[in-house]
Amino acid sequence: MIGGSAVPVQAQSMMKDDKMMAPAGATAKHSFRKAEAPVSGSFMVKKEGGKQLLVLSSDFKTNDMAPDLKVIFSPSATPLASTKAPGYPLKAGTYTILASLKSAAGAQSYVIPASIDLGKQGSVLIWCKKFNATMAWAPLKP
Repeated sequence: MIGGSAVPVQAQSMMKDDKMMAPAGATAKHSFRKAEAPVSGSFMVKKEGGKQLLVLSSDFKTNDMAPDLKVIFSPSATPLASTKAPGYPLKAGTYTILASLKSAAGAQSYVIPASIDLGKQGSVLIWCKKFNATMAWAPLKP
C-alpha cells in the first residue's frame, strides 16, 4: 500500500460514523462482564439537563431471580480482584450505592448525584445487597 492507511476505507467510514453517533456529553459504551450471573448489555455516562446520568442499554440483562439488586460504584477498576468466586462478596466501605436496580432487563437510567465523584470511581457493579453477591461489573474507563 503506497501513501495510504492500513485501515480499509469502508472501516474508516464506519469508525467515523460510530463516533458521530455518540450523544453529546456521553462517554463511550462500557460492556458489563459476568461475575456471579450471566449478563449482557452495556452502560454509558451522559449529561442531560445539567445532570449526569448512568444509562443502561436496551439489551441489558442480568439475573432476575436475585433480590435487592443495586447499582453501585467501586473505586477499583478491577473490583473482583480482591474477592472470591462464586459470589464475589464486597467489603463494607469499598463501594458507593447509586440506586436500586429498576429492572433486571432493559434500558434504564439513574441520576448520578454530585456527591459521587466519578473521577474517584473505577467501575460500575450490579450487586445483590441481601446476599452480598456481585452479579456483574464493568470498568468506567476503557
